[in-house]
Amino acid sequence: MALSADATTIADLLAALTHPDTNAIRQAEVALKPLLKRPACVPVLVEIIKARETLNEAIRHVATIVLRKRITSHLKTFDAPTKAALKTELLSILSTESSRPVRNGAVALVASVCKIEAEADSDSAQGGAGWPELFRFIAAAAGDAHPEARELAFLLLGEMTETVGEHLKPQFETLANLFGSALKDADPKVQNAAVKALGLLMSYLADDSSDIDIFAPLVPGVLTVAEACRVRHDEEVVSTTLDVLYDLTYSPSQSLGQHMGPIIQFSQLCMSDSNLEMGVRDSAALVVATMAESRPKHLGRDTTLLNGVLETIFNLIESSDGSAAGALFESNPAWKDDFEDQEGYDPDNEGGPTETSMAQGTLDMLACEIPKKYIFEPVVSRCVARLGSAHPNQRKAGIACLGVIAEGCAEPLRENLAQIMPHVFRSAGDSDARVRECACFALGQISEHCQPEVLSYSSQILPIVFALLDDNTVAVQATSCYVLEMFCERLEPDGVRPLLDPLVRKLAAMLEATTKRSVQEMAVAAMAATAVAAEEEFAPYVTGVASLMSKLMELKDEKMYSLRGRALECMGHIAIAVGKENFRPYFTGTMQCACEGLTFDSTDLHEFAFAAFANLAKVMGDEFAPALPDLVPHLVSVINQDEGRYEPADDEQGGEFNALDDSDDEEEGANLVMHIRTALLESKKGAITAIGEMAAHTGAAYFPYLEDTMTALISAADNWHPLIKTECADAMPSLVVSCVAKEHAGEISWEKGDISGVSPLSPPTTAVVNAVLGQLVNLMQDDDKGVVGKACEGIQSVLELCGPHALAVVANSCLENTHLILSKQAPCQQQEDFGEEFGEEDDDHDSFMTSVCDLVGCFGRVMGHHFVQYLPQFLPAICGYAKSSRPPSDRSMAVGCLGELAQELGNGIAEHWQNVFYPAAMAGLADADDSVKRNAAFCIGVCCEGLGEAVTSQYPAILQALSHLFSIDATQSDTSAACVDNACAAVARMTMTSPSHVPLGQVLPVVLKAMPLKNDMTENETVYNCLLGLLQANSAEIRANKVEVTRVFGQASSDDSKVDDELKEKLKLALQSLS
Repeated sequence: MALSADATTIADLLAALTHPDTNAIRQAEVALKPLLKRPACVPVLVEIIKARETLNEAIRHVATIVLRKRITSHLKTFDAPTKAALKTELLSILSTESSRPVRNGAVALVASVCKIEAEADSDSAQGGAGWPELFRFIAAAAGDAHPEARELAFLLLGEMTETVGEHLKPQFETLANLFGSALKDADPKVQNAAVKALGLLMSYLADDSSDIDIFAPLVPGVLTVAEACRVRHDEEVVSTTLDVLYDLTYSPSQSLGQHMGPIIQFSQLCMSDSNLEMGVRDSAALVVATMAESRPKHLGRDTTLLNGVLETIFNLIESSDGSAAGALFESNPAWKDDFEDQEGYDPDNEGGPTETSMAQGTLDMLACEIPKKYIFEPVVSRCVARLGSAHPNQRKAGIACLGVIAEGCAEPLRENLAQIMPHVFRSAGDSDARVRECACFALGQISEHCQPEVLSYSSQILPIVFALLDDNTVAVQATSCYVLEMFCERLEPDGVRPLLDPLVRKLAAMLEATTKRSVQEMAVAAMAATAVAAEEEFAPYVTGVASLMSKLMELKDEKMYSLRGRALECMGHIAIAVGKENFRPYFTGTMQCACEGLTFDSTDLHEFAFAAFANLAKVMGDEFAPALPDLVPHLVSVINQDEGRYEPADDEQGGEFNALDDSDDEEEGANLVMHIRTALLESKKGAITAIGEMAAHTGAAYFPYLEDTMTALISAADNWHPLIKTECADAMPSLVVSCVAKEHAGEISWEKGDISGVSPLSPPTTAVVNAVLGQLVNLMQDDDKGVVGKACEGIQSVLELCGPHALAVVANSCLENTHLILSKQAPCQQQEDFGEEFGEEDDDHDSFMTSVCDLVGCFGRVMGHHFVQYLPQFLPAICGYAKSSRPPSDRSMAVGCLGELAQELGNGIAEHWQNVFYPAAMAGLADADDSVKRNAAFCIGVCCEGLGEAVTSQYPAILQALSHLFSIDATQSDTSAACVDNACAAVARMTMTSPSHVPLGQVLPVVLKAMPLKNDMTENETVYNCLLGLLQANSAEIRANKVEVTRVFGQASSDDSKVDDELKEKLKLALQSLS
């Protein structure tokens, strides 16, 4: 049949859209627009779609796309008979069309019409049954004898996902039966279409447990089909299935949780299948990792399932030729440039996942999310077993995985370093370069995440790393520098001193000799960390190192920006290390480089500049003030930048014909999506850090900028990204510091708990304090734990600077928020378990809770006796963390918090001594963990001090419990030493409170043997004041132990002692009286 004139005209224009001629396409679109604005175009386009005999497939396919784009605006203008006729025509096309592209286009068109009709009819009793003939058509097609018809039914359901999910809830049981039959269909095409359609619907419904529960029993059937597709290399269905499984991992439905085992097992098979594209395998790994995040306790308790996942991960790392330390450098362009010629480098996969990165990323998530009681032992046992293998690939996997879990399993690693470190040291000397490289990676990770315990291994780690700097393999050299950077950041001068000179010379020589940018960057970072560790002892090297850095800071090549930034960063760290006087000659040059970096079109250089400003302000203080007029407005403008940008959304079907959309007739920008410029986020974060340090350290000079800064930070505190909110919470208290410098000469005199009379805060200070605390208290209700923790730290710093009058305005909300967090009822603690029914016994320590407990201690310090009334609410919540089932860090934190409250509230805890403080402290003294024992010793000591004679009847039991702490080997670790120190201090407090109730003849020799204090120098005043008091009272026990007392006083008053000078003088005078 010949086409009508209108159809011929439009068909000719549509034909132009099918040719690769941009000008012809543009001209055709211009000509089509006025034609398509008329409702009469609809029957014309239908005529074109049906013209199988006269028009080719491509033109008819384009017609379906164009009609789908225009149908929304035209359908509402049709009367009922016209609509009915159109629907009949469309169903006829579906029934008779043999061309797959045209039929698929018609499916999308029909789905669009159905959505319009369902939404228009959503108020009817049927609830969206605006096209009942279509649903009868689908039901008939699903039961048709021909597989093409059955496939069509599910192609339609797939396209209609949103409509089905919103408007066909009453039909879900029927649909579930349809899908169930299709998953068992003999024809793979029907199965595949059913999997895709069901997957889309389940993804759409994932957040609604009642709806998803209807379809959850079909998950095994979906997995069966997907596995068959994997075997025959049908990646599309496998990929679709994995996307659906990812969406389902966060569903609150418990019925989905029942299928966790088969889901993870299928994902494991995909991860290991080298016939699948790497992107598909990585999607499978994401399912496993996300399942660990959403259902960590379920996965942890399923030992068989967890072991299977771990074996898959280890096997992938073993079988891969890629660098297992590459996770350190994946985002560093210099690393990629330098190692293009290395074994395992795949230029075709640059920036994409590799077997090793996929496996390591999954293991990292497992280590971070699964309770440590389940994940630590099976990983470490596999690591140790492989480290004993004769095969280097297995040794590589063993040591690499040990490094990967260092962050997530930091707490059990710290507790087991004595068993772990020998394996790491042996691997560092392995004959295989890949093993040595991974040993460096593991050393670096342990150095970063197992502080401070790892510092006790400095005499072993530094020589090993020093030797590895000379390794023949460039990758080992680079990772050795990384170890130095991580290890030295918190090392004391004593630790780095033996190797300081050769270390600085070696790093300088590496910088001058190597042409590898990655090694240069890592060497500069290691030099910076070495300077920080050495502190003022680095001063003799500043001139030489600054000369090296100045050359790097002049680099202008875009490829060298990162190295230039690293050099600038190094100078900032050197400033921190050697102080104002030693760094002054280099201040101007460093500032010039940083400011010049702001003129380059490089967000990386901007971030390095902001970090330099932060460090230099911290060091130079008031000498930094002349830079404020230029820098502060720039930094404020960066903070005020919008990192989001609206851009046109992609159209999944027919995106190349966007000019013909309905939106052409509607308001511009209707089809836009937000795109986040992450580089600007990082810049904004750096600018906030810099402005906070400037406010904190330039004193009154910053005061004129407070208003603009406060406005910018208040706005930024409402940012969607937790990094920005965290940085704001960190910076805001610095504004108070600046105000106090201007208004109060840097210090406010306040008394604990005294809110009577006139506030010591000036009106400007009051305004700034109220604004800052108001924002921080609001941030306590954020849904990100890091933000909440930093907000608590900020509140504490403001209160300790400004006193109880500062708290008055926000006291109720601040106390309420704190109690909510302790009770695990805060927004950041909600919706964590995704259907897990297990209790708290599997929970790991949340690091942000330490900041919360510190804030509770601060309440006691600032509010004094006013806080006693809140103890009945707070104490049960705190003690919940002291249970024996909680991890050691929780127990230590809780007992430490009780100790702080006892110290600050004194006799105010009397009502709670017998039932709370005493049993908690005694349990802590018997704990297996030294950090818990340490805090328990402090707690029991300050309780005895504050409660006085009222608790002397319990002295014998307390002294008995404390006696076990004196048998701890103080040389084992800093925590062990601190444990003994706090036991000494506890006995001292008890003795000073009621000497007649302490059997000094038995106790004093034990205490003296453990002295001088080895670690906790804050207790020096306590223990020596006790001994000096006994000496002054002419105690017989002191005379009986004169030799030991003389030894202790002599060591404590020596030049290299860490006892403060005033106390040393008292001890020297006492020595004279002893002699």
